[in-house]
Parts: sequence; structure tokens; C-alpha cells
Amino acid sequence: MTYKLLGLLVGGLLLLPGTASAAKVSVEIEGQNVIQAPTVVDTAASVNKPGGASCSGAVPATALETAVGGDWDGPSYLTQRIRTEDRPFGPNGSWSFYINGRYSNDTICTAALAEGDKVLFYWTNAYANAGYDEPVLLDAPATATPGTAFTVTATETTTAFDGNGAGTSTIAPSAGATVSGGTAAATTGADGKAQVTVPGGPYTLVLTKGNRAPARIAGCATNGHDGFCGTTASSTGTTTTSTPAPCVTNGHDGFCGTTDKTAPSPKITAIAEGRRFAKGKGPRQLGGTVAADGSGVADVQLRLTRDDKGKCATYDGKTEKFKTIKKCGATHGTWFSAGSNAAWSYLLPSALPRGRYVLDVIAVDKSGNKVTRLARGTTRVVFTVA
Repeated sequence: MTYKLLGLLVGGLLLLPGTASAAKVSVEIEGQNVIQAPTVVDTAASVNKPGGASCSGAVPATALETAVGGDWDGPSYLTQRIRTEDRPFGPNGSWSFYINGRYSNDTICTAALAEGDKVLFYWTNAYANAGYDEPVLLDAPATATPGTAFTVTATETTTAFDGNGAGTSTIAPSAGATVSGGTAAATTGADGKAQVTVPGGPYTLVLTKGNRAPARIAGCATNGHDGFCGTTASSTGTTTTSTPAPCVTNGHDGFCGTTDKTAPSPKITAIAEGRRFAKGKGPRQLGGTVAADGSGVADVQLRLTRDDKGKCATYDGKTEKFKTIKKCGATHGTWFSAGSNAAWSYLLPSALPRGRYVLDVIAVDKSGNKVTRLARGTTRVVFTVA
């Protein structure tokens, strides 16, 4: 209990030398009174607080500084007050932070942030059993079509602490979590997934489970001509109608009432074929698309292999780490799931280090059709990090 409390509240005291000068990151706040949906901000250059926090570079303190307009305070190792919610260390709970859903062994001034990181500040107190426990995480689109169901994915964090108080987090599907904010509450299945429908206009989905810190994602739903999300509504206030275009099909793609016998068509878009990344600037976000499919996408599978001067490894989606493989070559790599969204994405735990990488993508549709051939520049990209 003692190690967990110290970890959750102050994040350990392993000081790291140096951080990136700035980064664009997402900040979410889940307090008892102060709540803020994930907001993308640029980290401040530096912070100096009356409570003692004085730090610079891309760290949680400088991210919070921008996210709340400087309205926070605390010593150099933890956050005490965020806006109107003041929680000094003690029986009333304190503020903790997690990065990308994981416990950090560093402090708000020393935990280095990279471009695209997600920082959560939440209220907890393990000693008094007050406040929230470790968080749940929500993966959901920020845009939607009113009345059309889409898939969201819930995961949850569990951190184990060793005898020195150093924590290691694992993230697993969160079954039985509740997603509210749509037209009706939804409950996640054993795989952590649920179907959600939202009305037109702005929406905020909130994921909760027991006493875990909740997660939320704000978005906007529009049909493109209803006046929501920056669109222009028709002058009469009603949807205009027109003669629908003829349905086009090749006879076996699942469109126009046909049986889908055509494999889906995925593509990698986040990383260009042949790209070279500078030292320390390796990518972290993988992403792409799957073309419209008659029966819908069931799963997007990725395979990422690395060759660092003859030392080869493959990314393991279960452990979220690279594991060594005896033989080099992409065919010896391991496939892992990136979900079932047509606009798919996968956030790696950290930016990719030095090496030559091969990223492959395949997709399976709901009729069981599967891509079997890989092509450079579309379903396969080869890139390097110096």
C-alpha cells in the first residue's frame, strides 16, 4: 500500500536529465470538482510556482500550465492545486498524473513528454481509500454521423510496484465499463468494445468503471448539412432531398444487395514509404484507412519489425514491447490488432528508436474476406530512424 500510494501521488523521484524543449500533447483533468475533457496544447517553455514547482521543457507541469492558463500550484514533485480544487498531501486526497494511461516513475518536472502524448491528472488517495483508483482509458472517434452506431474501445490500467517503489503498468481490455453521453448508455464486452450512437451536435462520451478514474472524449456529430460542427443548414431548416445516384457494384463487393466476396483495401497513411526520421524523432503514431467495404471492417491487423544493425525484433501487441526474433525479415514478425475502425490508428508506448522498420497492414471484413498480398507504399511501408 505504501509503495502504491507514493507512486500514485508523487510519481517517484527518479530524476531524468533533460527533456524536449516543447511538444504538442493532450491534457485531461478528472477531479472531484475540476473536470476537463482531453485538450490538445503546446507545452509552456517553463513554469515557476509559489509552491516551489520550477521546471522547463516538455513535462507534465508545463503541459498543465498551458491547459489551465497557469491556474495551478504545487511543489516540484507533485500537483497540489488545479484551479479551485486544492488537495495538499493528506486525508483529503491529492493529484496524481499518468502518461498514456501508464504510471510514471518520475515527477511532474522530470517526466519527459513526446509529441502526441496524453497526460491525465486525477484525484486519488490510497491511504484513506478516497478519490479515484487507477484509470480507465477510452478510444473513440471525435467525429460521428448522428444516429449511426460506431465502436469505442475501453481499457484499464493496473500497476505493480517492486520493493523500491518503482511501478510498471499493464493495460488490458476493460469489460463491464459504462459508456455514457450517447443516446443510451452502453456496456463494454469482454474485449472492451461497445457500440455507441450519438445525436447531432457536440457530444462528450464518458467512460466509468467502479472507482477507477474516468475517461472522456469530446466530439461532434453531423450529417454535413444540419448546421452542426461548422456545417451550413438548409434555409428551410430541413434536409433537402434529391434523386439518389445509381448504386454501383461489381456484383461481389457487398454493395447494392450483393454478397461481399471482395477483400477490404487497407492503406498506411501516417508514414510514407522510404521516409527517414532523424535521431530522436522516430514516429509513435501509426495510422491509415480502409476503403469503403460492403460488409464493414471486422479487424485491422498490423505487423511492425525492426532491424538495428542485424539485431532484429518484432512488436508484440500484448506486452506492448519489442521482442527479439532469431531470424530477420518481416515474415518472422507478429501480427497485432489496431481495432476495427476504417480510419484506424495505433499509438505506440514511445517513439521508435534507431533502426530499419517494416510496417505491414492487412484487414478482414465482416464477411471473412481478408487481404493476402502486401504492396510497398500501400499495405507495406519501409522506413528508417537514424
